[in-house]
Amino acid sequence: MDFPGEKLVLKLWETLAEKGIGSLLSPWQLKREGRARNEVRREELLMLAQAERDAADVRAGRKQLRRDGTLMLTSTVDLGLGNGDLPLVARVEPTQGLPDVMRSAAANVAVEQARKEINSAKAVLYAEEQLAGDSQKAPDRQVDEDWLYTWKEYAGRVASEDLQRLWGSVLAGEIKSPGRYSIRTMEFLKTLSKAEAEVISKLARYALGGQIVRSQKAYLESNSINFDLLLRMQELGIVSGVEGMGLSTVYRAIGTGKFRQPLISNGKALIIEHDDPEKTLQLEVYPLTEVGKQVLELGSFESDIDYLKLVGKHIAAQGFKVQLCDWRQLSDTEGQYFNPVQIDA
Repeated sequence: MDFPGEKLVLKLWETLAEKGIGSLLSPWQLKREGRARNEVRREELLMLAQAERDAADVRAGRKQLRRDGTLMLTSTVDLGLGNGDLPLVARVEPTQGLPDVMRSAAANVAVEQARKEINSAKAVLYAEEQLAGDSQKAPDRQVDEDWLYTWKEYAGRVASEDLQRLWGSVLAGEIKSPGRYSIRTMEFLKTLSKAEAEVISKLARYALGGQIVRSQKAYLESNSINFDLLLRMQELGIVSGVEGMGLSTVYRAIGTGKFRQPLISNGKALIIEHDDPEKTLQLEVYPLTEVGKQVLELGSFESDIDYLKLVGKHIAAQGFKVQLCDWRQLSDTEGQYFNPVQIDA
């Protein structure tokens, strides 16, 4: 392997192998050492697609699962009893007796377990895809075992590609920074509806430094981020302080020498500076909750640049030097900004 996120991908597979997760993909890992990652990934996806078709055929009664794990077409099944070569389950008919019902139930359990394994395996591949392009340093800490098994349970429930990508993002983020996503956040995600996800995606464009800046209320409302939407987000547990008309956040200098504070938003940042290390910055905001911050980290959103510029002007009017920059996160605690553009009051 030789690509930007090689060490993170290796960390992913080491973590999964240690905990016995991703068993459907395990036989393919040895092939990764001598073959292109994309080629192996294509074969893995083909294998998972075939497994899905087989599971659907068993569920519909078109195929039968034999005791040795092989499949056979329903039309070739011998329905006699006492044959050691009998399939595990026969087609369910109204006249079935208890033994047939029990065999059918056992096959349904096997098919359901296969479905969960396929879904979680797809989410693992999406996690690998995301990590492969990330040059962030692999952490020394390990992913918590309970967290990993909870992730597998929830990821195994979803069949849509969008949700599998979401759970892949959760796993990728946890591999990069163990402890980043709480089990509470995963419990929130497992009940999230598509409509709620769309509203959260709309709000994410205006998240800056872990909050929504209330001083730009008129601009937010012109883009449908109004009181009713914010109240819905508060009820979901994404933001706080809405009913009290927001809160106030005060920023102080980090370290000594001068005031410097980055406010990060979806790959962009406002870099705020002042020569006086005693200078403070105050903003009226709707804070994101911890769950809200973690959920918004999972998507690939584009910030509203006009909104960032308006916030920058508001801050510059308080006597600060403000620059709008591109931002790259390097680790849990470090980032890099580049392509700065000055914002004047």
